[in-house]
Amino acid sequence: MFQGDHPDLNRTIGRALKLALDLGHPRTGSEHLLAALSDGPAPLNAVLHHHGATTSAIQDAAHLAAPLGAGGAADRTVLAPLGVDLDRLLGGTPALDHPAGREPLLPLGAAKARKHCASLRPPLGLDAQASYEASLRLALARRERNHRPEHLALALTALDPGVAWVLKTANIDRKALLADLAATFPPPRRNPLLTAERHLGHRARHRDLVRRYQRTTGREVVSASALPALIIG
Repeated sequence: MFQGDHPDLNRTIGRALKLALDLGHPRTGSEHLLAALSDGPAPLNAVLHHHGATTSAIQDAAHLAAPLGAGGAADRTVLAPLGVDLDRLLGGTPALDHPAGREPLLPLGAAKARKHCASLRPPLGLDAQASYEASLRLALARRERNHRPEHLALALTALDPGVAWVLKTANIDRKALLADLAATFPPPRRNPLLTAERHLGHRARHRDLVRRYQRTTGREVVSASALPALIIG
């Protein structure tokens, strides 16, 4: 039976919010989640540190990305060759954290959750929200008992363009990090029936996970092709 968020994950979100506040950043983004994971307990932090994703390295990149955040920095990198000045286009407004459209009817309470995230100080950005939601869906797709920090690390590294920008800025091999995370935290093997069910249902869950992330952020995921292996092992 699924038991919801593990206490370590709740502490991770709390550390991310505090880090953004301490750094004076106007929003809590995916980069702050990654830094909070790096500042968390073993064995996850050991994997991140082994690849150079230390808290200080991530913070240095986060400073460069402020105030728009790492997702905005990734957008800026994509648009600059086209002659588009993202900072001038947005005019300093928090437009990147405005949903592209109305929240869908399902899941129930999505709009209320968005308002709650926006009321936090600093607000939890759409990229952070989408990464959290994707990690929850990943945990459910893997038939895990809890939603834990390693699921968030896998989702951030596989999906989030802002985290990809942070890792590139810090000269960290994202693909090698993702492969190490996947090897260290494989799906559970406790039940042959659940293992078979993961194989049968992974395509639909994969599509849903990617679609929901992209709808929330308005950005393409980084490595959609990596998700099936993260779900079925």
